[in-house]
Order: sequence, then C-alpha cells, then structure tokens
Amino acid sequence: MKYSAVLRHQRMLKRTYGLQDWKAAPNGFTIGLKTGCRGVNLSLVYTKLRTAADEQQDYVPERQAIHSLCKPMVNPKKHRLRLPVFSTGGKVVFIISLFVLISVLLGGMIFWYGNIFDGVRSYVRGEGLWAKAQKDAVFYLDSYSYNHAETDYNAYQEALEVIKGDKNARLALLESPPNYEEARKGFLLGQNHPDDIDSMIGFFLTFQRISYMRDAIATWQSADQTIDELKRLSEQIRTEINAPNRNTGKISELRQRLQHLNDRLHQLENRFSLILGEGARWVKQTTWRITVLALLIFTGIGLWVSRQIIKGITKAEQQLTISELRFRRLKESNTIGIISWRMDGSIEEANDLFLTMLGYDRSDISAAAINWREITPVEFQRRDQQAVNELLTQGRCEPFEKALIHKQGHWVPVCIGAAMLDNNQEQGVAYVMDLSEHKKAKQQLQLAATVFASSSEGILITDSSAHIVSANQALCAMTGYDESELLGQPPSILQSGYTADEDYNRMWESLNQTGQWQGDIIDRMKNGDLIPMRVSINQVKNTDNQITHYVAIMSDISEHKAKEEHLRHIAYHDPLTGLANRVLFDDRLEHAIKVAARNNTQFAVLFLDLDKFKPVNDLFGHKVGDRLLQKVADRLTRSVRETDTVTRLGGDEFVILLENVSNREMVEKLLNQIIDTISNAYRIDDYDIEIGVSAGIGLYPGDGTDAKTLLHHADTAMYERKGAKGSCA
Repeated sequence: MKYSAVLRHQRMLKRTYGLQDWKAAPNGFTIGLKTGCRGVNLSLVYTKLRTAADEQQDYVPERQAIHSLCKPMVNPKKHRLRLPVFSTGGKVVFIISLFVLISVLLGGMIFWYGNIFDGVRSYVRGEGLWAKAQKDAVFYLDSYSYNHAETDYNAYQEALEVIKGDKNARLALLESPPNYEEARKGFLLGQNHPDDIDSMIGFFLTFQRISYMRDAIATWQSADQTIDELKRLSEQIRTEINAPNRNTGKISELRQRLQHLNDRLHQLENRFSLILGEGARWVKQTTWRITVLALLIFTGIGLWVSRQIIKGITKAEQQLTISELRFRRLKESNTIGIISWRMDGSIEEANDLFLTMLGYDRSDISAAAINWREITPVEFQRRDQQAVNELLTQGRCEPFEKALIHKQGHWVPVCIGAAMLDNNQEQGVAYVMDLSEHKKAKQQLQLAATVFASSSEGILITDSSAHIVSANQALCAMTGYDESELLGQPPSILQSGYTADEDYNRMWESLNQTGQWQGDIIDRMKNGDLIPMRVSINQVKNTDNQITHYVAIMSDISEHKAKEEHLRHIAYHDPLTGLANRVLFDDRLEHAIKVAARNNTQFAVLFLDLDKFKPVNDLFGHKVGDRLLQKVADRLTRSVRETDTVTRLGGDEFVILLENVSNREMVEKLLNQIIDTISNAYRIDDYDIEIGVSAGIGLYPGDGTDAKTLLHHADTAMYERKGAKGSCA
C-alpha cells in the first residue's frame, strides 16, 4: 500500500474506533479503542499476537499480546503529569480557554476584593452613625437633667434605638447558625444604608475570627456594656426629676457620672476606629498579596500548559511516520479483520484474519469473488443500509453486530465498524471482529442464568471469603429475605443456632479436603421461623486451582421433616386420643424407675378402667363412644401436672404415671379428684352421658421396684375396687 493510502487507513481507524496515537513499548506495541462492539468482552476473545516487526525496523522481532481493544493504551514508562490528547485546533482552543478561565478567576477575585473593601467602608460609616447616636443620647439626657423636658428624654431614647439596632445585628450574626433576618433588621434600625447591609453581614462573617475583627467586636461589646450603664443612669435621673422632693444635689452628682460615661464611650469609639483602620490596612495588604500570588500561579500554569501543548504538537509530528508504520503492522498482525471496500460491495483488499474468518484466500480477492453485499444475509441488509446512510452523512458508522456468510454456507457472527476514505463517497475501510466464541459463551451464560433463576431449589453463591454475591428467587422465597438484604453478608445470617459448631467445623473440613459437602442443617427465616434445609456445597476454582466461589444448593425439607415427626408421633401416641401409647409409657416408666432409684424418691402408677362404658357404645354408637373417650382423655390430662404422663392402654383402660410424689396419701387424694372429674356428666350430641371409673395405685418402691410389678399391683388394686363397688365395665 502506498504512503498516502496507509495514512488514510490510519486516519480511518482512528475515526472509526476512536483509536488513539499508537505508542511504542520496549517489546512491541499495544493499542486502545475508545469504542467497541456492545456486549463484547474483547479482552477475553481477542488475545492473539501481532506479527514480528519487519527486519528493516529497529524493533526486536518478538510477539506481544494486545492487552485489550476496548481499554486505553498501556505505557510501561513511569506515569508523569500529562494533558488530555487533543487535535491541533483543540489544543489552541484549550490554551485560549485556559487564559479565559484565568481572567474569569482574577475578575472574581477583584469582585471579592471589592466586596471586602465595601464592607470596610460600610463599617466605617456605621461606626460614625453609632458615635453620632451615642453623642446625641448623652446630649439629650444632659439637657433633660436641666430642663426636664419630655421631648429631650424621648430624643435620648430614639438615639439609643440606633445603638440597640447595631447590638441586635451583632448578636444575630454571632448565633449558630447566624440569624440573617434579625441581623438585617438590626442594621436597618441602626440607620445603615440598605445597600450596605449585605456587605456588612458578609464582612462580619468572613473576618470575625481574624484578630482585628475579634478586638473590634470586643470593643463593641464593651461599648454596649457602657451603654447599659448609661440606661441605668438615665433611669436614676428620671426618678430623681419625677420625685416629689427633687434633690438637686443628687441630680448634679448624676450629671457628673453622665460625663464620665461619655468620656469612656469616647475612648471606646476612638479604639474601635483605630482597630477598624488597622484591620482595613491588613485586609488591603493581604488581598494584594493573594492577588499577586494568584496571578503568578495562574500565569505559571498557563505558560506550563502552553509549553506542554507545544511539545505535544512537535512530538505528534515526529511520531506520525511511526504511527503510519504501526497501522500497517496492525493490518498484517491478524489481530482484527481489516478490509478495503467499495459501495458496490466489492472488497479490494483484506488481511489474512478476515479471509480465514470466512474461509476465503488471496485468490478469491484477486478473482473479485468476495462481495460484502452478497455475503450479508437478507435479515441484515436493512441494518447495512442504515450504516451506509451514516457513512454518507457522517463519514463513519457506529460499530454494530451482524452476520456474514462463510464460504461453506454457515453464518459467522461479527462486529463491524466502517469509515469512508477522505473525500471519497465510494470507498472505505472496515474493521471486523469474529463474535463466534463470544456468542457461544453468551449462550452458555444465558443458559446458566436461566437455570439459576428458574430452579425450584435455593441457590446461594459466595466469594472465596464466604460473602454472598448472588441468591436466586427460590432461596429468597424460602428464607423471606430480598437478594439485596443478603448481598455482602456471610451465610451465617441464616444460621438459627440449632446446628452445632462441630457440624459446621466438619462441613469446612470436608470442603477443604474434598471440595464438597452435603448434609442437613436448620436455618432461620427472616421472620424468625426455623426451616430445615438439605444443603449441597461445592467449591469453584479457576485455572490456577484457586478458590473463587462457593455454590450452595439448598432444599426445604420441612415437609419431609414434618412427615418424619408425624410418623414418630404415631409410633408413640394413641391415634384416637393423642395420649401416650403403651410404647411411650413403658419408656417413661423405665426412666422414672432409674431416676427414683438414683435420687431415692417415689412415684406412683394409677390404673383406671371406665365403668358403664360398654352400654354407651351399645346405646349411642361407636362414634359417640370415641368422642367420650376423647373427652375423658382431655379431663385426665388437665387433672395432672405437665410432667406426668397420661396413657391409653386400649379400649377404656388408662394409666397415669405420677412422678416425684411425697406419700400415698397425696396420691390417693389426687386419685379421688380424678375419679370425681371423670364421673361428671358428659354432653355429646344432645345426650347427657354419665360413667364411672375404677382405679388402683402402684407406689414405687413400696408396691414394687420394676415396671411389671408396679403395673400388676395397680391393676389388681383397680379390680379390687371395681369388685367392691359391685359394678362392671
């Protein structure tokens, strides 16, 4: 390719993909694209090597990977302060903009200085108004002491209002936060000009912590204290004048005190004026120093930036030839497909990567056998026309995805961007990237995401440090947490405390040794409910065999556990009454014998048989009989302690285990209460049913020390009592 063609192609590459100036690295080069195909992870897909530099160049002929087509270029040199890359015209505009900015900043500083000096002027004027009001107050109060005219006293009070206004303004500004509205009212009351008030407020708040301003405020406060003394003195003078027996000597003494206060106020006024003057001179010197310093800084920045830009322009011109050569190396590097095309669809030139991508070779180019319009499927021709319109109006088109037809007939997904050659509406350059691997990876990711989202089992993913990075909807539904509440948290957020630490230790041992673990745990939902889980955890490792994630698949086994519990309940309880059955009773009786033997305590076994139960079944039917048994079971349960065991042996026979009893009398008393309770009438389906009960007692250890003997003794005692009553079941 000729020099001019190389230059045009290089410019087109920069225009199409935002390719920046090509920078040399010690072992080759890297490139950066501002814009790439949407959704394409080029740093993973395109990691091919460029061809070696041609032997006439000074480069070392070795390959180097292109770091990323969608990231800024990497320079191995040390980082130095550098300006953004602009065109020559842009650099000139940047210099002009910089100096405009400097001018604006200086103008802003001058405006600020003007406000400061305006504030100083306003306070000087305000000090004069304050001093005049003070002198008027003393003058009118002194006149009032002689002529006793109310007009003089009223004039005295009006003068004090001016002083009061300045005091109110100062106190409002010293509040935290400052009360601007009250300060404004105070300065207006102090007869300050309305246009000066904003300057006075701003000056006060800006410089109140400066030593001069602090001294001035302290003097101001001292003057206010003296004014307070003046007010008290005026009250004394008014009291003496209005007294029935006026004391002229006292009034004369008060006039002397008035003159003394006037002298003190005059000294404070002089001190305030002196401090304000010194402060004004300090402000003037400081502001001019800041101005000179800022001017030097801004000028230095402007000169430095101008120098850097000029150096950049010179360097860019020097590197233009190298940049052109690097573009040629890119075309020959087989890193990205590059073609020269025409509007009629013909492809005049293509690099080897493009030809390999579509199954063509150089002979096809020579025979003009490749036409980009003909190898574009019909479905994408409309998008091609849109890109052509962009090319004709803008000289370039945004990169977009489409497909090209392989020589063997199948489609090849690609990302393509193009640009017209300068001053040419028929010829351009295009850059093509094969998206086949990317599409395949994307489909796999979509499939995995679909499985993750639609799985009926909960899926929890953590990073290598066991912090949750993702949770599917099924898990959120199980636990009641939103995914946002789980992200960043450790899985222990779900722990209930019912799973022992030893179990978790064994889990981690299994994960560290085998990379997986499976077992049952009990977690806690967000609302506090417990949920049994069957959990399978696997490690996820990268190509370096380092753990990157843990994936846990969790199943809610509440229903399974409930079934197990139900079967366990059926195994140990009577299905009709819900009382303990013979199996559970025997177990608890054996346990009671061991406890009583160890602790040297007593317990009792009560054997109960219902009287007149068979006639109930015969008269009212078995359904009524079953309901009667259930009511009897309920009364028995409520007649004993929660620690005692009520058992239905079968039919109408019941046994009660009373643990930790003190003596036989206690047991007999409780038995009589139970008999009375059972003997009360029952109301079932509008029938009033009465039954009786016969019972016997077996007391440990007096009546036996083993289960068989105790039950036999209680059974025998029951039948003896039944015989004594002359009744039968």
